[in-house]
Amino acid sequence: MEKQKHWDKIFNTQCEEILGWFEKDFSQTLKYLQKIEKLENKDVFVSGVGTSKIADILALREGKTVLNDISLEALNILKKRIKGKNVEFFQFDISKPFKKECDVWIDRAVLHFLIEEDEIKNYFESLKQSLRKDGLILFAQYKKGTAEKCASLPLKQYDIEEFNFYLGKAFKLLESETFEFTMPSLDKREFIYALYKKID
Repeated sequence: MEKQKHWDKIFNTQCEEILGWFEKDFSQTLKYLQKIEKLENKDVFVSGVGTSKIADILALREGKTVLNDISLEALNILKKRIKGKNVEFFQFDISKPFKKECDVWIDRAVLHFLIEEDEIKNYFESLKQSLRKDGLILFAQYKKGTAEKCASLPLKQYDIEEFNFYLGKAFKLLESETFEFTMPSLDKREFIYALYKKID
């Protein structure tokens, strides 16, 4: 509940354009989504969506879109904005076990907020249980050696070796790159983007 209160306060009191993770230009994330064949008809799960404009694009598709966030305030903002016919708003703490079957799992700047090892393991177990065979994961997290805090919370930084460790041999890395993200404050932060496929 404390986590939810923290995020509800942020989305209730701050303009989204000043939030550190806000993407005015989300072409980098779109670039990776455009690599996914037949995305139009796939079931997509977006973890910790916040109020991201990516949600608006995904909601226009034929496939189901599950928009997850721990913050009810964030999801209420999206509900007023998004009228897609096949959209589910899923308020849940993804550090707890759950299952939502999907073909694509998208996580931009959420996983790195999980610090405790049991929370991280729960997250990856839920991901593995939810993602169908041949499904795809798009990660975009703070890269090792960059920011240590965001939204007044500590972060866990990632690299490919870290992703590989938690995903295991059932997943194949298709593509990755380091991306320099410009925050609304004009500070620069390095993100690591990685696209994985579930092969087993």
